[in-house]
Amino acid sequence: MNVQTISQIEKLIQKLYSNADSLVAVQIQNQLQEIQRQPFAWELASQLLSSQSDQCRFFGAHTFQVKITRDWETLPEDRIDWLREELLGWIVRLCGGPHFIITKLCIALISYAFHTVPDKWPNFITTTLEAITVGSQNYNISSDTVNITLLEFLTLVPEEVSNSNLMGGRKLQLIGELKGNIPMVLSSLSNFLLFSSTNTIQIQQKSLRCLQSWIQYGFQLEDAYSLMEKVMSLLLTNEDLFESAVEVLIESMQQPTWNKYQTYRQQLFACLTSDVIQAKFNACLADEDEEVARLLAKLMAVFGETYTDFIVGQLADPQMQKLMQMMLRLTGFEGYFPVDQEVSEIPLNFWYIMQETLFDESVLPLQRDNEWLLQCGQTAVAIYRELVTILVKVACYPDEDTWISWNKDIKDKFKIWRRDLGDTMINPYYVLREEMLAILLDQVVSVISQWTSLPTASQHLEATLFSLKSITEEVSPEENVHIARLFGPDVLGRLPDNCGSRLKNTILLLIGSLSEWLRKHPEFLSSVMNYIVPCLSNPQLALSASSAFSDICDTCRESLVNELQSLMHVYGAMVNSNIKSNIMQKVVESVADVIQVLPPDRAMAPLMSLTGDILQGISKALTIKEPEVARDSALVQIQYLTACCRGIQSPNDEYQSLNERQTVYDAFASGQLAALYSTMEGFGEVTYAIQASMTEIAHAWAIDEQIAKAMATFLEQGIRSTSPLLSLSFLDLISLVESSYYTAPFSCWLNTAAFMMTVFGGQQAFHIEKLRDFLGNLTKKTLEMIRDAEVMEHHPDIVDSYFGLLSRTIVRCPLAFYQLPIEMINTIFMFVIAGMQLQERLALKAALNFMADFVSQDHQENTKVVDSIMMNLGPQIMEKLLLGIGGRVPRSFSGPLIDVLYKITGKYMQESRQWMQTLLANDGFPTVLVNANDKETFLKGVLGTRSLKRFKETTNNFSIKCRGLGNTTFGKV
Repeated sequence: MNVQTISQIEKLIQKLYSNADSLVAVQIQNQLQEIQRQPFAWELASQLLSSQSDQCRFFGAHTFQVKITRDWETLPEDRIDWLREELLGWIVRLCGGPHFIITKLCIALISYAFHTVPDKWPNFITTTLEAITVGSQNYNISSDTVNITLLEFLTLVPEEVSNSNLMGGRKLQLIGELKGNIPMVLSSLSNFLLFSSTNTIQIQQKSLRCLQSWIQYGFQLEDAYSLMEKVMSLLLTNEDLFESAVEVLIESMQQPTWNKYQTYRQQLFACLTSDVIQAKFNACLADEDEEVARLLAKLMAVFGETYTDFIVGQLADPQMQKLMQMMLRLTGFEGYFPVDQEVSEIPLNFWYIMQETLFDESVLPLQRDNEWLLQCGQTAVAIYRELVTILVKVACYPDEDTWISWNKDIKDKFKIWRRDLGDTMINPYYVLREEMLAILLDQVVSVISQWTSLPTASQHLEATLFSLKSITEEVSPEENVHIARLFGPDVLGRLPDNCGSRLKNTILLLIGSLSEWLRKHPEFLSSVMNYIVPCLSNPQLALSASSAFSDICDTCRESLVNELQSLMHVYGAMVNSNIKSNIMQKVVESVADVIQVLPPDRAMAPLMSLTGDILQGISKALTIKEPEVARDSALVQIQYLTACCRGIQSPNDEYQSLNERQTVYDAFASGQLAALYSTMEGFGEVTYAIQASMTEIAHAWAIDEQIAKAMATFLEQGIRSTSPLLSLSFLDLISLVESSYYTAPFSCWLNTAAFMMTVFGGQQAFHIEKLRDFLGNLTKKTLEMIRDAEVMEHHPDIVDSYFGLLSRTIVRCPLAFYQLPIEMINTIFMFVIAGMQLQERLALKAALNFMADFVSQDHQENTKVVDSIMMNLGPQIMEKLLLGIGGRVPRSFSGPLIDVLYKITGKYMQESRQWMQTLLANDGFPTVLVNANDKETFLKGVLGTRSLKRFKETTNNFSIKCRGLGNTTFGKV
């Protein structure tokens, strides 16, 4: 690059900070970073620090830090001492400010220490303090300014050491230096804090911040007990230091080794329940002082989360009850989150921890035989009873005008916070159980009774029902009192019509969440469905209504069988309305859920009726002249067919074992079910219409990937349903998938082919030849398109799906693979070997998974073929494995690589020894970073054990050395 003058660089820096164009700023940043890489940047840093511009000074300090961290090796040996003196000199000269420059210079000096302690710079902490103190005297700098600089350095040292990536002895030496200086640091801080009358507020604030940093780093409480007592005193007596003292005390409570000190805990407790804190608490509530309230909430919440065992055992103590009341009132702090306050979220986690601890410590259930624990338990119940009312209150939405005035970010924060609030609701429920249901239902009835007179009735009712919904997962379906009240005339029968969409959506979601309860109480289904169905056609309610409709039809399908005709009418009404397609999909799937319960002979008629309507929609779509309209209409109808397929799948399918599922697939693949229904009236017409429609759609939109994915999903779901009505015949499936893939090779067709192998592969006697030819043709097309590794990188989805197809085939239908022409099999394995060195993660993972499946096979009839392939290609496979382990592929793939290597060495021990010895004998293989001893250790380790744990350790250690990570923290990951 062209060497620029100091004035040109200063202008460039000024331009960076003054330019509003982000693209220009990025270009300038790149220029400046390139300048920092140059050897002359060591001197440039000092020149920039001499500038009159704060931005240039900061960039000079930053350049020192960058050079020390990144380019230390470029610093000549005879300039090491010069650099230390430069840094110390500039810290002294600029200690008057600005603060951000001093901070950056101190960080640069600490980075310098990482490279020089202890050999070239012993006792770097004390010598730094002495150098700054002595140097400041030469410049007549005030003692306050010097002390602030010293405190800044002492604050940064433990933070930078903790965050450093140093390994081994050097970090231990730095840690030793820090530990050795703890008494000196604490002594200095004591002087600043214990004799506070002689020090400014700024110095005391810096002292507290420094103390917080060292507490976080770690030392024994005994070393600073008097200091911590002083911090509590400052908390109570000094308004200016209140925030700093809070942060120190919070840090102290988060130190695990300090939690065992009961005396310290008692002093903290006394501090938090003192009259001074109570007065400050009352004042912040009265003044709605959100800043002080947030600090108190953090302090009390951390105390609560740290000493929960102590708290639950002392709940009968009036002082503890005072603390709990403050926590409750902070949870209910006035104002809407996050616009008015961010206090109410802070204690939420405490209520969860306390609830669990109440049961862990046997305070709950109530202990009638222990008076003190009984009082503690009764207090806990009262606290959580009050908490319910508070949580409902703060869960209220603002009025509509206020809500509209909020921007999207604020609305999103409010929704996330309210979701957290809903999660907290479960904690009082675990304590109160049915009593909480009673509280919420009483509030619901009360609000409905005051609907016309209560200005915020809608918000309060919505918040109460939201709270009820938050706990419904834990409500037993056997509960017979309170939920029945919800669905009875007191609530559902009295819900006002003019209550707004937000409240109605919450009601719908609440109903859906209680589907399991409704399954046990089917007498309420009629009134519930009467509420839900009209909401389906309302655009503002349709999503929640369809979700509730779907949940209930799925869960209560047995109870709704007698209402199937009514459900079909609902479907018919929805077809003729303008509801969105995603809502209609749920309606279709929900109706199919209920059809699924019927015996096969009774289910076929309504299923054909449902399917017939959808097929008519496809026929209409195919006659539409506008291409885009026709395409969108066809896509929607395919999705409806898919929804129908999902609905008629038994809910028990997901609980079946692999063998049970394969037995079902074998029965389906045999064609027995199709033969059974072939004589049923209308069956042949519907199945033909489906086949013809799919063929026509595939022809019309062959190169439309979204249509292809929708069709592939329908075909797979149709097979998965094992319904002969909704699935194409075996031969039609092969023809459609094969022709579609040849026309437009989308990965979705390979996924469908893989599933076909799973379903039809078990019937090898019937389908083996067709499956073999099917696999061969898909392979031919894939290999024609993807000829080399570069193309594989560009089509990872196809590579992934193709290897998935191969894996599924050799597991479920191995003969279809091994009866392929031997030339094709060899080509496939060359393709696999190429895939094992890809950088693209999806394709690489698929190649390794297939290789693991291939080596793991135990089919006796295929042993000779597998062994033959391994004998021919084993050396190449082993080479790619070792190169991958050596660093050729991302390190995150070490696991799959080791898995394949483990399986190969276990199955082909002697051959693996020969292959590995030959490969590792080559200089620089797999990388130049490992020597002969490393290779020998690795070879003996992997071939001398069958313990997977030791095998992984040996291979990982070798991989770390190959990648040059042996002496870094990254090598430990």
